[in-house]
Amino acid sequence: MATSVRPTSRRSVGTTTPRSAASKVDQHALQASLAALDRVQAIIEFDLDGTVITANDNFLHALGYSLDEIQGRHHRMFVEPAYAQSEDYRRFWEKLGRGEFEKAEYKRIGKGGREVWIDASYNPVFDLNGRPFKIVKFANDVTVAKLRNADFEGQIAAISKAQAVISFHVDGTIIDANHHFLNALGYSLDEIRGKHHRMFMDPAEAALPTYAQFWGDLATGEFKAGEFRRIGKSGNEVWINASYNPIYDLNGKPYKIVKYAREVSNAVQQRLLLKTVTESAAQLSVAADELTTASQSMSASAEETSAQANVVTAASEQVSNNVVTVATGTEEMSASIREIALNASEASKVASHAVRVADSTNGLVAKLGESSAEIGKVVKVITSIAQQTNLLALNATIEAARAGEAGKGFAVVANEVKELAKETAKATEDISQKIDAIQTDTAGAVSAIREIGEIINRIADIQTTIASAVEEQTATTTEMSRNVAEAAKGSSEIAGNIVGVAQAAVETSRGATKTMESAAQLTEMAAYLQSVLAQFN
Repeated sequence: MATSVRPTSRRSVGTTTPRSAASKVDQHALQASLAALDRVQAIIEFDLDGTVITANDNFLHALGYSLDEIQGRHHRMFVEPAYAQSEDYRRFWEKLGRGEFEKAEYKRIGKGGREVWIDASYNPVFDLNGRPFKIVKFANDVTVAKLRNADFEGQIAAISKAQAVISFHVDGTIIDANHHFLNALGYSLDEIRGKHHRMFMDPAEAALPTYAQFWGDLATGEFKAGEFRRIGKSGNEVWINASYNPIYDLNGKPYKIVKYAREVSNAVQQRLLLKTVTESAAQLSVAADELTTASQSMSASAEETSAQANVVTAASEQVSNNVVTVATGTEEMSASIREIALNASEASKVASHAVRVADSTNGLVAKLGESSAEIGKVVKVITSIAQQTNLLALNATIEAARAGEAGKGFAVVANEVKELAKETAKATEDISQKIDAIQTDTAGAVSAIREIGEIINRIADIQTTIASAVEEQTATTTEMSRNVAEAAKGSSEIAGNIVGVAQAAVETSRGATKTMESAAQLTEMAAYLQSVLAQFN
């Protein structure tokens, strides 16, 4: 329980006022006021030099002493030794001795070295002459509040050392900012103080209703936190991870906003880069899969090409063989044509001889039998020639069919030769009939000889036609031989090219295999890259 200040014979409270100067009522009121102060405050009295006169229970309890332990000792027992020896401490008591008032929060040292913080006033007390004669200190123990505030201030100072801090009025007007914030945005404090927060915003974002709502929510005490994009002095993007914290007055009403922030521009850029790399890795994986599929398709196509090349090679070899066969047939046909030419020449000689015989027939009727026999031989020769011509025409027709489009013209000529052979056979038959008529009826020899002459002339014409046909056939055969030679050369070139295609197909297949291996490695790399990137997500 608090006790009253103990008076001394000369310096106790209330002894300086003469009883005649105040009524008993005034004295009672003064004593009541002092008693009230004594109950709620720590009170201690000093001489002007700082010597302790007395102290109440509140003071003694706050410092942990008894009155006997402090009475008559100097005030320096309550301060740190270094401060007690300082010039500031000496001037402090000089000012009080001159009657100057002092009030502040003071750190004092209690019993055992315990720190005690007090909110105190040092009050000089004056005598009737206006001279100070003692000092009365009224104090409140604020140690708990001081330590709590020191803790708060320490936390705030620690935050300010590590983070960007800026404070606003609830309408967004800037009050203050620390150097971390100023460095992050590139401003000085004078450039931003008194301006609105929108100076840090993209104008397009600041014009949105959501921005006005943002500050409206803060003004009502709503906490905001997140990752925000802001614009620095040079127009550069600055990303911050920040919290907007409403600060309340004693009535629980927000009166300012304090923002604590950390710049995370590098982290955001890394995250965006990581996202890009992750997407690229995914695209790389897809591309690798597509490359694998394409390689497999290319390999299959190469194998198919190789197989087809082998088939074409076999076909080209068959074509070459066929060309050789055609060439052989052409040679045979050329030989047959030469034989026809030889027979035609022989027939021409026979026809000439027959003409001479016919001219002398009138004088040689007696020899008609022999001439008839000779003519019979000629008829056999012509028959043989007709048969050979017919056979040659048949062979020519067959070879023309084999030659395809190139042999169509030749087929027409062969058909004409065949028709001529038929006509020759028919003419030969007529001659035979005439010879029979000559042998059976010599009386009509002259007339028959004339007919024979005509027939021989016809044979000469036919032989001329045959000779012309043979000449044309020779030219056709020569052209055919040239075409066959070119076909053979083309077949050889085709075979060579197909071999090249087959080799290229093999190389393509090998390349496709290597591509598939590379694609597989690419897929593994993409998978590894994705697994590494997943560790950062």
